[in-house]
Amino acid sequence: MVGLNANVSNWGGASTADRLGAVTRATGTRWLREELDWATVEPQPGVFDFSRYDHFMQLAAQRRLNVIALLYDTPSWAGPAYNAIPSDPTAFSGYVAAMVGRYGTNGSFWAQNPTLHPAPITTWELWNEPYLDTGDDGVYDPANYARLVKAAATAGHAADPNAKFLLGAEMQSGRDANGDWQWWVDAMYQAVPDLNSYFSGVAMHDYGYDMTTLNPMVPGRPYDNYGHVMRIENLRRQFVNHGAASKPFWITEAGWSTCTDTPTCVTPDVQATNLSTLFDEIRHDWSSFVQGVFIYSYADIADPTSTQGGYGLTYMNGAPKPALSVFRTQAVASAG
Repeated sequence: MVGLNANVSNWGGASTADRLGAVTRATGTRWLREELDWATVEPQPGVFDFSRYDHFMQLAAQRRLNVIALLYDTPSWAGPAYNAIPSDPTAFSGYVAAMVGRYGTNGSFWAQNPTLHPAPITTWELWNEPYLDTGDDGVYDPANYARLVKAAATAGHAADPNAKFLLGAEMQSGRDANGDWQWWVDAMYQAVPDLNSYFSGVAMHDYGYDMTTLNPMVPGRPYDNYGHVMRIENLRRQFVNHGAASKPFWITEAGWSTCTDTPTCVTPDVQATNLSTLFDEIRHDWSSFVQGVFIYSYADIADPTSTQGGYGLTYMNGAPKPALSVFRTQAVASAG
């Protein structure tokens, strides 16, 4: 499947419908990866407010769109920062169960809206980039994240046995208690040996400026293939080594910024070429294990000359970049 990161769900209010319409008309996408924020849903412990996402899910269902949900954003009562993974996963697990119980296969939202064409969320991504400092308030703790996945999936499956949960992973490494370098994936399995019982697929953010090369992995050494899109093959090898060969990969973010502030910025034409190359890899060499790809993102944000601001398939004013045509062709073909 081919989808898009567009962050429509957090526009809020009347503007949500207009934004959703603009995104779908321009891109032809039928799949969206949307962040359903914990802090928005549960502003106080045990007090849930689904109104913002009820509105979004109603609009998505009316347009026959499919959503995979990113579950993220720690409320102030549960942690010191929005990106801090709680050391006790109990509160996060309650939020996961509430979301699955609301929008999942047997969700209360669908029961309360019988005239809607049901479009339940079946796939849930647990946290955003937990392997990076920016994913856990400056902390690198694969063991804590693995325990979070176990607790969240257990609670989510109790709410909907059919729910699928994506575990976030990268070829990140850090020093273990003995001072030796250890891969993120190995460290997760060391903390939770039965980890395979709790996740249905692997969520990877396959950004990179190098589209073709892949250097060998060296055990016990830091990874040297960052910036290489092909590193997904190394990451899958890690999971295969842990008995997870049957777990599909979801590339839930990938893209190239048409910025001007760093050497890794690309021109709009190169952005389009790289996107075509990525789709070629998914259709051919990666077809046996990549189940979906969600491109980041719909439109430029903030300062488009900055790295973070220039990932859009369109400019801020809605004018298309060449990559938009590449994406639309793939999205329409996937939907068909």
